[in-house]
Amino acid sequence: MDWSVLQVIHRLGAIPQHKLAEQIGRQRSTINGAVQRLVTSGWLKRVGQSGSGRGRPAILLAVNRAVGCFGGIDIAANELHCAVVAADGTLLEHTSSRLGNDRSLPAVVDQIDLNLRGLLSRAEFGVPALLGLWAGINGAVDDRGMVVTCASLGWHNEPFRQVLRERYACDVLVQGGATVMTAAAEALMGVGRDADSLVYYHAGRGISARFVQRGRPLSGATQRAGEIGHVVVAPGQAKCVCGNSGCLEAVASGPALLAAMKKLPRRSLPENVRKLLWQCDAYPPAKIVQAAFKHRPRRKDEPLAALLNQITNYLAMGAAMAVAAYDPELLVLGGYLFEDNPALRKDVQRALERMVLDWDDRGLRVVKGEVLTQDRAIGGAAEVCQRFWANPRGIVAPS
Repeated sequence: MDWSVLQVIHRLGAIPQHKLAEQIGRQRSTINGAVQRLVTSGWLKRVGQSGSGRGRPAILLAVNRAVGCFGGIDIAANELHCAVVAADGTLLEHTSSRLGNDRSLPAVVDQIDLNLRGLLSRAEFGVPALLGLWAGINGAVDDRGMVVTCASLGWHNEPFRQVLRERYACDVLVQGGATVMTAAAEALMGVGRDADSLVYYHAGRGISARFVQRGRPLSGATQRAGEIGHVVVAPGQAKCVCGNSGCLEAVASGPALLAAMKKLPRRSLPENVRKLLWQCDAYPPAKIVQAAFKHRPRRKDEPLAALLNQITNYLAMGAAMAVAAYDPELLVLGGYLFEDNPALRKDVQRALERMVLDWDDRGLRVVKGEVLTQDRAIGGAAEVCQRFWANPRGIVAPS
């Protein structure tokens, strides 16, 4: 009964105590006993009085934000984003930092811990107040929260969920591919908020395509749905971190493009592209990619033009596979290859029109993503908050 009372108040917000019996369909004495226990234990608080009509004003009950909080962690290519939301889902704090040079599991978890404890302290919470934690990582994760592979960190079969659970003593949800949360965030607060279905197609350090139907991401039986970056599209070509050769990610991702550009004759590159490319440690990859497409030679037989056309076709093949598999209403292009790169987005859409069956009959819209990277940590914290309130009985004492 206690958790049922909490669910109703969380869903409806501040509510008079006598209204709970109507909502739950139980006797007032039973409800009153549950409310008393929840107030005493700190889960509920009295927040004022309702109305100013006849009779004695009713006391309003609300979820006590101070009872605990939820955390979100997003590990992007080179950045770490953390967020903390209150028990009622209100954003409390968030922060971003650059990942250290040591990308091992212990080192990354130590950096997470430093950032998360700082956020909790600013929100006036301690680690024991964590009720749940979400972690998104740009790689393949199985249903136990084991990171099967993550190219950007060099992880293989790392027990990420287990390590986080042991450190924070709370429920932990690890989702494979930080793009899972970006896809959900695009559906919730981005360009897909009015769409019933969308595919978020991410092309950056990695490549993936995540499907969201009516706000719910499709994760698959082993949490790996959408890992099209590891579909072989160019057999026998570049070696992929997964062990295969010619994977989409190995021939068309940001690192693959930069590596291929460095193999071109220097004199064949526009001067400003050449300067950026050979000082790539000083510039973000997105800036180099944008410059290459912006200054692409007009002649298609020029080495750089030929390379960019090949990359475009590979990316369009990946998008076409996602469209054919999921038949979405909306295709959202995200990741640093597409950001501030209208030339690539336009070329990919043109190629899609040739590749996708019955293109004219689909009514598919192709759009640029809106959600920022740091929003994923906030969305992830909100996700575990919602999951908690869907079934809080594991923590809330039974009546």
